[in-house]
Amino acid sequence: MKPVIIVSPLFVKMMSIFINVHAITLFPFIISREKMSETTLNHESIHFRQQIELFILFFYILYIFDWIKGLARYRSASEAYYRIRFEQEAYRNEDNKLYLLTRKRNTWKRYKV
Repeated sequence: MKPVIIVSPLFVKMMSIFINVHAITLFPFIISREKMSETTLNHESIHFRQQIELFILFFYILYIFDWIKGLARYRSASEAYYRIRFEQEAYRNEDNKLYLLTRKRNTWKRYKV
């Protein structure tokens, strides 16, 4: 399954409540402010795969849980965002264009908030 890619500057701007985002993955869509670079598309595609692995709903539950846990620990919305285990995996591997071909399921479990 492949994501549906949408360019919607207004929607992404509205989603930038806590941190300024350039793209967001809301299964089955990847929505961006503008045409994405290969790096950004790879980052969001990693999230797409994570969402499939966690049957979508559980991804969002864990994502919010990690963010709240990070917010309590680091007292910074931005730092809490970067400490979300899904974001750690995506940022660490966004430059590796072959990552999704070799990635093992649930790799996000290796990361800690």
